[in-house]
Amino acid sequence: MGLILVVIVAYFLIKYFNENKNISDPFRKKDNAIDILNERYAKGEIDEEEYNKRKRILKD
Repeated sequence: MGLILVVIVAYFLIKYFNENKNISDPFRKKDNAIDILNERYAKGEIDEEEYNKRKRILKD
């Protein structure tokens, strides 16, 4: 019973710290924006011109 409680507490602690890490890391947010931009371009949601324009803005 005690082991199950330890596992559950560890799970929630890891989840909590991982969520906060992403929020407080501004460089990771930038990577996420580029990843989203790449996905939108790959799906055809934006054209090459718009892709390149937004990519330049994100890299600056």
